[in-house]
Amino acid sequence: MSNVTSVDGLARRLRAEGGPLIDPGPRGFVTATFVWRAPAGSPVRHVYLEANGITDRRRPERNALQRVPGSDLWTLSLEVPERWRGGYGFLPRVEPITGPAEGQTEWEWWRAVIAGLVTDEENPRPPVSSMGLPARSEAVMPGAPTQRWWASDAPVRGVLTEESRILAGVRRSIWIYEPAGIADRDRPVLVLFDGRVTAVEIPIAPALDRLPERGYRVPLVVMIDSIEPGLRSRELPCSTEFLDALTGDLLPYLRERWQATGDPESVLVGGSSYGGLAATFATLHAPDDFGGAISLSGSFWWPRPDMRGRSVQARLADLDVSKSRFWMAAGVLEPRLIEENREVRDLLRAKGFEVDYREFCGGHDYIQWRELLVAGVAALLGRAV
Repeated sequence: MSNVTSVDGLARRLRAEGGPLIDPGPRGFVTATFVWRAPAGSPVRHVYLEANGITDRRRPERNALQRVPGSDLWTLSLEVPERWRGGYGFLPRVEPITGPAEGQTEWEWWRAVIAGLVTDEENPRPPVSSMGLPARSEAVMPGAPTQRWWASDAPVRGVLTEESRILAGVRRSIWIYEPAGIADRDRPVLVLFDGRVTAVEIPIAPALDRLPERGYRVPLVVMIDSIEPGLRSRELPCSTEFLDALTGDLLPYLRERWQATGDPESVLVGGSSYGGLAATFATLHAPDDFGGAISLSGSFWWPRPDMRGRSVQARLADLDVSKSRFWMAAGVLEPRLIEENREVRDLLRAKGFEVDYREFCGGHDYIQWRELLVAGVAALLGRAV
């Protein structure tokens, strides 16, 4: 873009198509052009793209947008998989991105960097925010599968109740959702970790309301607040104490107060990342309580050498096979955990467990998980009789 005509053409395309702009690419790919418009009088001298599963935060120079001469537009064109769906945003800065400071962990450094993330104002889709992180825009490439469960603008037809309860020695919020069409008694159950995300930040309720419309059984949905990262990192990675609280406290309460079923085949537990690890652990170690696990991008890399704990992979060798079932999904653009998810899939199957496994073209991203979660529920609970 080096003249007024090309700049005007870029602006017209943005108005007509929204961001990012999509053009043909090599086989299996498209060329996506991400465009950021500088506000009037902006002091910004550097702009970076952060795109889930696409950009590498360790190589910020590769993600740098270039200013279009004579305009307020900055652009970056990348070849991305034609089936990719994911979140992205821009990092406008006065100073360039540099690496972690001495004594600073990579995650501490990156959280400080992405505090300045902004969404794409040219993107017409609703932004997505979770886990207290800045909102991101949603990019959908032409070959990305349609999300048949998720609908950002659908009304909530059930009843959501927030309770404050002590669980595992910690007072926290627990959200209980009764979807439209739920039975009066002997209700199937879905327990979800990181409950603030699915109850408040990215409400899953409208997607769950679609289950009865399509002939599937409807669960009582119980969403547990993880509160903060430190507590989350203690409770979710294979904690027997937290599992005891679920089986000895939460599930009996749900049966007594919320007419939940006592049939473990109709009690599911699910989550993403650490939550996927926790769901798998719970279903393996408490098959008389949880009959099915939904693991989305499960953190089966845990524990790293500097951490204390025993991995799911190691634990499987000592466990007897049960009727428990597993529904797993992981992103092909998640290099830090895709191989570990495949390993757990293979170990579960070799042991004799029933495993439904799939991979999606995306990264570690609620934009993918919000759809896959409900797909897993439908698969494990099955059709209504």
